[in-house]
Amino acid sequence: MNRYKTFAVFLGLTLAAVSAQTAGPTIKYEVNGTNLILTYSGTLFQSADAVNWTEVKSASSPYVVALNDKQLFFCTKGAGSKDITIPLSDTVDLDLNWIEPGTFLMGSPSDELGRLNNETQHEVTLTKEYWIGKYAITQAQYEAVTGMNPSGFKGADLPVESVSWDDAMAFCAKLTEIEKAAGRLPEGYGYTLPTEAQWEYACRAGTTTAFNNGTNIPTVEQAEDELCPNLDEVGWYIFNSERNTHPAGQKMPNAWRLYDMHGNVFEWCLDWYGDYPATPVTDPTGPGTGSERIARGGAYLFEAWGCRSAFRTHGDPDASGNYLGFRVALAPVPNKNMTIPLSEDVDLDLIWIEPGTFIMGSPEDELGRWDDEVQHEVTLTQGYWLGKYEITQAQYEAIMETNPSRYEGADLPVETVSWFDAMEFCEKLTEIEKTAGRLPEGYEYTLPTEAQWEYACRAGTTTALNSGKNLSDKWQCPEMDEVGWYWYNSEIDGKYIPHPVGQKLPNAWGLYDMHGNGWEWCLDWYGVYPTTAVSDPTGPELGTYRVMRGDWHGNACDCRSAYRNAYTPESSNHEGGFRVALTPVSSKNMTIPLSEDVDLDLIWIEPGTFTMGSSEDELGRWSDENQHEVTLTQGYWLGKYEVTQAQYESIMGTNPSEFKGADLPVECVSWYDAKEFCAKLTKIERAADRLLEGYEFTLPTEAQWAYACRAGTTTALNNGKNLSDEEQCPEMDEVGWYKYNSNNTTHPVGQKKPNAWGLYDMHGNVYEWCLDYCDWDWDRNDRIVTDTYIDGIKDPLCKTGSNRVERGGSWDDDASQCRSAFRDTYDPDSCDRYILGFRVALSRVQ
Repeated sequence: MNRYKTFAVFLGLTLAAVSAQTAGPTIKYEVNGTNLILTYSGTLFQSADAVNWTEVKSASSPYVVALNDKQLFFCTKGAGSKDITIPLSDTVDLDLNWIEPGTFLMGSPSDELGRLNNETQHEVTLTKEYWIGKYAITQAQYEAVTGMNPSGFKGADLPVESVSWDDAMAFCAKLTEIEKAAGRLPEGYGYTLPTEAQWEYACRAGTTTAFNNGTNIPTVEQAEDELCPNLDEVGWYIFNSERNTHPAGQKMPNAWRLYDMHGNVFEWCLDWYGDYPATPVTDPTGPGTGSERIARGGAYLFEAWGCRSAFRTHGDPDASGNYLGFRVALAPVPNKNMTIPLSEDVDLDLIWIEPGTFIMGSPEDELGRWDDEVQHEVTLTQGYWLGKYEITQAQYEAIMETNPSRYEGADLPVETVSWFDAMEFCEKLTEIEKTAGRLPEGYEYTLPTEAQWEYACRAGTTTALNSGKNLSDKWQCPEMDEVGWYWYNSEIDGKYIPHPVGQKLPNAWGLYDMHGNGWEWCLDWYGVYPTTAVSDPTGPELGTYRVMRGDWHGNACDCRSAYRNAYTPESSNHEGGFRVALTPVSSKNMTIPLSEDVDLDLIWIEPGTFTMGSSEDELGRWSDENQHEVTLTQGYWLGKYEVTQAQYESIMGTNPSEFKGADLPVECVSWYDAKEFCAKLTKIERAADRLLEGYEFTLPTEAQWAYACRAGTTTALNNGKNLSDEEQCPEMDEVGWYKYNSNNTTHPVGQKKPNAWGLYDMHGNVYEWCLDYCDWDWDRNDRIVTDTYIDGIKDPLCKTGSNRVERGGSWDDDASQCRSAFRDTYDPDSCDRYILGFRVALSRVQ
């Protein structure tokens, strides 16, 4: 099917025609009065969305079409190309080559010269067609869309460079908007950066060699230190570029007529950087989150090895240099946005928010900044939906059957609602949607966390406002007037009132009124920000005030993205409303601040039933590991890591460890030392009003430890594997430090793989004290059977004996002594052994 250059007719009928890219059917057009005349060869097709085409039966050339207010696209079918040309200005076009779906091997073979370890070969299937730029975006094209040219090497036909990933995505967003307004954007498609898989598939064009002309790098010297004739045919690199970029399209294209996929400038891709999968994948988009974005293709200042089809590099999304450019894709846009019917005439629009990393808080020089806006890196690991608008009075009434608002209006944001009112709305909506079968599995309606709110508000910006602008004045400024209602623009007839939602400019993610128009309750208790990077923060576990964001009855500085306020959760006034989130069922994990720079991470462990002990055929098994069913009826929190020396010292003021290091597990601690740490921490948290009623910090019971260690597994190790050898084995090497990989010392916590529940170092590093007495003697003869080991017992705790239980093994043990079921015992006074440490639990008072 052959597409043609699109144009907009001034009378309102949008039609498409483009000059053919290759030999095949042709089509030409002219406008004669109120008619469009198409002269063509081949079979004529028409479409209302440029995706779904129908044949114009009995049509013959010339074909006359009456101009009216409909949008139509025309093309001809035959042996021609599906490539298209988009006009960016009177003199600048954008050529896009159509890429057919298919399967290919991504990455490089192990013997390819110049290969890096991150190029693991794997099969990739792309199921959807897309278009990709015939050339990297040129400076003329960039300037036609953005009005700017940041490039270091100037030239209209040179590739644009010195653009960040954010700049490239902004270009794509603007081009999408322009083409949509012109009626030329195919339904369900948008301009974006190609995914890494789309880029490499298009680059290779069916080849499996280092370069897309079907050649490899012959010698190590040509890979690194010499001119490589095979690359010289297709790309500009350090040995032929004279250390500058060159006009697009001067080297040989690949088989799919794409130019400069090797060298000239690196090209940003859509994906976060991460390890490749080892198994076949379909339509991959890279990791869900990360800190750096992918760039591909090499550049004019790189050697041949860095310009191969499989070569990968990565950088901060805001990084730019005169070697960084991009190539656009016109690809299907996965639209996860939703519209939820609340009643016959009231809907709720939700915007999908991709997971990601951002800087929360404000820089110290931001106008109007408060001291509680300390900047820190936040990673949100899971996507969520957020209301496109603040909850309106019509929406609130549809769910709650009441309207508490002082200023009434169906499209006005609801106000005079407490935090509890807002949460009740979310709970009722969750119940309604679950009953209707519309609730995504594992999701619930709730208030956004403070981090979710600010991440969505910013939509990639780092400025005071989500328009990408800072304030010119703390009180009244035109920058604020563009995006929100506040003190200086919300007055009507002498009253300062909220306004119908959606009247100001949205942010880049399509969210309205994040600045002004009403305070918005967040899920979190108000507290001090951390000073280090965090993931999925939910604020303090307890507090007095709940966070509010957004404002409307204040100055411009009170409406900034980073501005924070807080009220008691029962408060309700005419400034307070909310916006709903649809998020994964909230995590109960906690982070406890022990000092200004030391935190304690706790993982929530749901109650449940498991088989404690080991099977009789488990390698390394001891006779005291009889299997029996145990039920834990109460949930509890357990330390994500063994207690570190930094954590121990922040509570106890001392560090008894033999191996010194802040992130090393504390050791040389007795059972009594560990219990004293827990008692002091309980006292501190209770005084800070952060301790849940009826809970205390303590050591885990032996059953709690084993249940959490296994995390649902029944094997010797919590990675789902058994031992291949009692002493030294690769299975143990994956999850813990032991005699054969520790180099006779402890190691910083969290370096080995966690178990399925996110707990680290449950195997090896240091033994961990448990709360129980042991019920067997030191040499494990004449085991004493107690009711602690009756099958089907609930919440067991052994309260008799002379020694205390230790679990998990240590850096000085064989693999068999680090198994999930292995049990050991020491005198609770023992503190002279640098294999003895502990992990805290936060559980109900025994």
